[in-house]
Amino acid sequence: NQVLLGAKAVVSTQSTGMRDFYKGYTDPETRAATLKHGRAVQPTGGKKFADNEFFGPDGASTAKKDSTLPGDEIHTDGERNIGEGFMADVLDREFVTMNKLPPEVRKQLRVKFDNRPYFTSWVMFVNIVIVIITLATQSIAPVGFVDKLVTRQLLRHNLAYETIGYNQTTNFWIGPDYQSLIHLGAKYSPCMRKDKAYFDKIDEDTAVEDTSGCCIRTDLNACWQTHRSMCTSSFAAFKEGKVCGLAEEGCANEAYNNASLWTGPPSTWPDCPIQAEKKKSLKVDKDSLPEAQKDKWDHLLCEVSARPCCVGLQGECTVISQEECSFRKGFFHENATLCSQVSCITDICGLSGFLWDNIPDQFYRALLPTFMHAGVIHLAITLVFQATILRDMEKFAGWWRIGFIYFASGIGGTMLSAILIPYQPEVGASGALYGILASLIVEVVVNWRIYKSPILELAKLLLLVALLFLAGLLPWIDNYAHIGGFIFGFLTSFVVLPHVNFSEEDRIAKLVVQIACGVLSVVLFALLFVVFYLAQGSTCENCIYINCIPFTDSFCQDSTMELRPRIGN
Repeated sequence: NQVLLGAKAVVSTQSTGMRDFYKGYTDPETRAATLKHGRAVQPTGGKKFADNEFFGPDGASTAKKDSTLPGDEIHTDGERNIGEGFMADVLDREFVTMNKLPPEVRKQLRVKFDNRPYFTSWVMFVNIVIVIITLATQSIAPVGFVDKLVTRQLLRHNLAYETIGYNQTTNFWIGPDYQSLIHLGAKYSPCMRKDKAYFDKIDEDTAVEDTSGCCIRTDLNACWQTHRSMCTSSFAAFKEGKVCGLAEEGCANEAYNNASLWTGPPSTWPDCPIQAEKKKSLKVDKDSLPEAQKDKWDHLLCEVSARPCCVGLQGECTVISQEECSFRKGFFHENATLCSQVSCITDICGLSGFLWDNIPDQFYRALLPTFMHAGVIHLAITLVFQATILRDMEKFAGWWRIGFIYFASGIGGTMLSAILIPYQPEVGASGALYGILASLIVEVVVNWRIYKSPILELAKLLLLVALLFLAGLLPWIDNYAHIGGFIFGFLTSFVVLPHVNFSEEDRIAKLVVQIACGVLSVVLFALLFVVFYLAQGSTCENCIYINCIPFTDSFCQDSTMELRPRIGN
């Protein structure tokens, strides 16, 4: 009897000690688990805990030294303590023993983080909706890594049936082609600024266009703007310096009845094409002309069979028939005769257009691509990351902190990519997601002392990031956005992530680092925007190997930083 009474007394003492330790905690699940297991269960989750840890009546721990922090595997859903979480489970993290840390540190580690993943849920919903809208309004591109030659026989502008073809961009993500993605808001520098190289190329091509002429079929049933070398039909005549359907004699607008307006290069002429009534009048007047001048107005009386068509990723302008333009998925301008009369960049960029003509200003493309995806596979990868790592980090840091890191990383990655590969369209949240990966590294660095082998834990994360950067060497994966996102995620995570202060000196040191990282983030953001808008042409020739390694001649063809000619026939 005395033995049994002694055992009851021990149990009673232990239960009292645990109740005293948890005085102030009202979570019934935690209290029930504590009493059930016969040991103190922390109110926060964790990796490992000694099975024989007890607390005496005074609350003092009598655990063996193999107990580890931050708690026990039994915890309330939604909790996420410092050092814990999805990646801690994946990488099998181990922590130092609780009794090796000062009481004030143990107190910080017992703080519960049970933030709801509102931001993660919202951004996942937006990503899904945008992809659904994209797939519903745009056609799916051929699946592949290199351009696909598409051919068709059709009636061309010279009224002859010919087999023509063009290289259609492919998309291995199972989604629309990249011209469609640009039109919907992808990162594309010529849509975000008045790109000097792009508009210099337009000026060069306009000068070439000013040397063109009108190629006219002898029966006047077709005519088109081209160069003498392209007007080779024996049934056509070439009129040097003439514009099909455009001249002072054919302009019915009295505002343009000034000879000085028509004396310069054709690209400077008023946009005043001949109208039907004026054409009838000229046909009557033609009969009164001498025989040698009968063809004087042929370029006005002929049927214009080719108009400017804006095609391709870079909005190249080519003068072709409407049928051919539709086949090449271009933007046809039925009322224009010269490429200099149209703004292909406005057609390609789409969205809200520009505030002023030919001055691209869609700066919001620095953020918009973060919500877009190239296809179904691309979206699936993003959702898996967001549902695991992003959700876990938001439970720990809260919606505004993780949202700040996410958007700062996304914008920073997009801007770096826009500087280094301005003519390669990109979409996706990879820059933002790499910023979240950087926050995992920061969490280890600022809480260094709670890990049993912090160098090993850091090495695991760095190895994971390195493998992901290697995957970024594939075509159509933007490693520049990854790098930019990682840098800004690293800096902003130092500023806003919760952390443990191990001493007063440690608190001051971390405060200094927070201020320094905040200032550096602002400086880098300002530098990116200054370089992007004011120091155009700041490229890195050898940096292409960071973004894609050309294992074959065509492997990295879509990672080019070169502009293609804008005008062609």
